[in-house]
Amino acid sequence: MGEVALKYRIMPESPESDIENIISNISKVIPDDANLGAHEIKPFAFGLKAIFVAILGIDREGFATEVEDALKNVPEVQSVEIEEMSLI
Repeated sequence: MGEVALKYRIMPESPESDIENIISNISKVIPDDANLGAHEIKPFAFGLKAIFVAILGIDREGFATEVEDALKNVPEVQSVEIEEMSLI
C-alpha cells in the first residue's frame, strides 16, 4: 500500500474561535495511522480565517472519510472540505 496526502480547508465557527486550539486538537482526533502535516492560516471573509491542513496516511479504503469525520468533531469547527487528495 502507498501513502496518501489529503489537504483540507477547515472553517472555524466564528472570527473569535481559537485557531491555535483547533489546530492542536486535530492531532488528537485523527485516526492513529494518520499524521498531521503542514498547516496554514489564511484570511477568508468577514474576519474569518480558514485553516488549511495536510494529513498524511496509508492509502486504504475509507481513510479520507474517517479523517473528515474526525475533523468535523473538533470543537469550534463549523465546516470541513477536502481541497486536494494525492498519492505520495
